Amino acid sequence: GGPKGGAFNSETPPKRDPLWGFLWHSNIIRVDGKPVKRKASADMKFAEEFGWLNGDKTGYGHFPAGGIQEFAPTLMAAVPKIWDIMKKGVEQQIGLADEGAQKLMAAGYAHKTWALQQGRTTPFWDWMLFYRFKSVVGGKAMLFITGGGPINPDVQNFISVMLGVPLIQGYALTETCCAGTIQPHWSAENGIVGPPLTCNELRLNNCSEVKDRVDKPYLNTDTQHVNQRCEGRGEVWVRGDCVSAGYYIMEEKSREAFTPEGWFRTGDIAIWTTKGNLKIVDRLKNLIKLKGGEYIAIESMESTYANSVFVNVVSGGLLCFGNGDMDKPVALVQVDVRELQNWAKMNGFANVDDIEALCANEQCIKAVTADMNAKGKGKLGANEALASVALISGLGSPNTAEFNSPWTPENQCLTASNKLNRKPLERAFEKVLTPLIKKGIR
Repeated sequence: GGPKGGAFNSETPPKRDPLWGFLWHSNIIRVDGKPVKRKASADMKFAEEFGWLNGDKTGYGHFPAGGIQEFAPTLMAAVPKIWDIMKKGVEQQIGLADEGAQKLMAAGYAHKTWALQQGRTTPFWDWMLFYRFKSVVGGKAMLFITGGGPINPDVQNFISVMLGVPLIQGYALTETCCAGTIQPHWSAENGIVGPPLTCNELRLNNCSEVKDRVDKPYLNTDTQHVNQRCEGRGEVWVRGDCVSAGYYIMEEKSREAFTPEGWFRTGDIAIWTTKGNLKIVDRLKNLIKLKGGEYIAIESMESTYANSVFVNVVSGGLLCFGNGDMDKPVALVQVDVRELQNWAKMNGFANVDDIEALCANEQCIKAVTADMNAKGKGKLGANEALASVALISGLGSPNTAEFNSPWTPENQCLTASNKLNRKPLERAFEKVLTPLIKKGIR
């Protein structure tokens, strides 16, 4: 829906640690669709979003490509999409190495992952292999933070291991004045958002109207979530000084979202882990019931399937889709053109330069579907396996939604914070989605 304004009183911000934050809009302009800093200042550093990975010029002064390396931040906060892009960029660098080096890297990665889970360090592997990857963000980083949406646990672990910097996750909403939970900086657990902050209290409310992938309702008395132990499941409710009093001049919406006791219904489904951390499972509106009565968690599916080499997260990633008429879900996929061409060459395709023809080819579609389902095996339910996908080249206009366009905020397929704008995206790609849906019906 449209934007809603939260009403906050003077006691909402934490009293002991007041914070005044602002953005100098007058110092930032857009040139050829890219943000550019108008003038320098000692307390504000700015780089073009993806210049540090794709080699574009930053547009800031006369720095060379890769402004983030020049600025070398010690603390970096970003949305999950940025970490996805960074992971793919590092993987591409590793892919250029010879087979022996790749095997050594895989061994070091496996050992360091195990060591971090045990609370140990790996000075040998850091000296031998991983020190060079920290330079991707300038070499001085001490802590990474992600928020604005759920990050894939594999991506979180990859960044922490390869760059040697803890990547922690936070959870909050506009209605809670950006205060909710935060993962401790020393925590090596992936996929959690940590315990509540001192300015609020959280509860998991029973959510029996929707069910998980094994057809069980979400109850705050549950001790098991799919294949892991937990201390309760349900919808996250938040209460405290940080929580809004309601939506400005929107009484009906306020009554729907806020209880008389001061609880804000977030619409997020979560579990309490056995260590007392909150773990977001999905959003209520993203739990879809298929024809057989099973629920699928499309946001979790998208996060998992994005690990496929064929998914181009820079162009928007993928959108999973299902409804009550379908037996299996499907997905629209912004395909990585280079990976698709490489696969086509290895499988004897005579012409690999016609990208749109490759995207429409049934062999290519089956190969991408199989690779994505392999990424989901053991992590997603059997009913969340994809029936098929539609491949989108991303070579169309970024400003107007065409059949082959990348998904951007400019063409309304992404929100301003680079999240999927589901309904507009589904409408824009209706001609692609309609025949794809039929593949999900037996």
